Amino acid sequence: MTTDEPTLWVREVQVPDLGAMRSADRRGGAYRRYFPAELDMRMAPLLDADAMEAITDVSAGVARTAERLRDRPQPILYATLVRSESISSSWVEGLRETPRNVMVAQLKDLDPGLEGYQFDRLDTAHAILGNLNSVRDGVESLRDPWDDTSVHDIHRAIAPHVHIGGYREVDVQIGGSSKLTASYVAPPADRVPPLMGNLLDYANRSPDSPLIKAALIHAQFETIHPYEDGNGRTGRVLVHGYLARAAVLEQGVLPLSVVLRRDTDEYVRRLTDFRHGDPVDRSEAVSQFVAYFADILADACDETERIMIESAEVQHDWAERVARFRSDSRVHDALRILAEQPVITARYLQQALGTSGVTARKVIDNLLEAQILEPSGGRFRRSEVYQAPRLLRMMDRLVPGIQPTALPTPRPAR
Repeated sequence: MTTDEPTLWVREVQVPDLGAMRSADRRGGAYRRYFPAELDMRMAPLLDADAMEAITDVSAGVARTAERLRDRPQPILYATLVRSESISSSWVEGLRETPRNVMVAQLKDLDPGLEGYQFDRLDTAHAILGNLNSVRDGVESLRDPWDDTSVHDIHRAIAPHVHIGGYREVDVQIGGSSKLTASYVAPPADRVPPLMGNLLDYANRSPDSPLIKAALIHAQFETIHPYEDGNGRTGRVLVHGYLARAAVLEQGVLPLSVVLRRDTDEYVRRLTDFRHGDPVDRSEAVSQFVAYFADILADACDETERIMIESAEVQHDWAERVARFRSDSRVHDALRILAEQPVITARYLQQALGTSGVTARKVIDNLLEAQILEPSGGRFRRSEVYQAPRLLRMMDRLVPGIQPTALPTPRPAR
């Protein structure tokens, strides 16, 4: 679908503002704003041979990974994939916190009885938690045909502080203190609804292959920049939602952000290159981004394989450590809870197991003795908070610059 609206780069002028704090704004000047071309219903014909080959090759790899995820359902694996993707996606946007603290923030929501100064400095962890919830919920909610509300629901979970119930009503830019110094000025607010309508139409009706669609939905969404904040995280959730909707992945998510955060400069450069300057360059711009996205998918499949192996190792280790308990012991039920919530209190475990406080306390003592749990250290050392170090350590590997969680010191044999 095409329109008569202006597209591509347009030169605009910012008038001098003598009351502005920065000299560039006081002087005024010219800047370039981007008016994206709408997506055609069929974008595949624009791809060059290299891009088509890349997407064909990775389709086979994604199918193999999806089959393994489907055939080997592991609570630890699915939960770790979702958590790692959510934490890394936030990391790409500069929201950085340890996996342990993100899990403490989630625990605080589950156990309102947690109080104290050590639980009052978790703002970043709670922001990341919103992304975690949006990934988990978005994979399910986006399986149906998309509309504006579908996207708003994802954004509201990620950035409730700026969500206004719809798309932005103001100009936005990336980088710089104003449009004059920005690295990118997005299309004006009045162009967002029709551009998003076109994107949703493409998502719902295009016959392009799912991986091509996932790539272009993401690139176009980031180019439109339909919200004041949270566009990157929302756009990556849309990728996961679309792959689930297209039945490319029926279980779990691919850790795309784990791969992207290894070279965020390259990610930004590829999105920048997608914003071509001349209609004749459109095929090259679309092809290069799809080929890049195929490479990211391939690396994400490799990362998924590593997480599968590590998850199986943790699960096997836990099974060996609780083998001495009867099959109907609540210890086994507690392991399933730890897979989702690797930082707990006795109060939360009592609620999650639906048992008495005495039984919950006994289960924690058993897990401490088995060295599956340990008391949380650092700022939480004076709280009755317990963590599963092997699971946290596996998550730590996926976040750069994090000191890995120490494993318990083996106890001497009796």
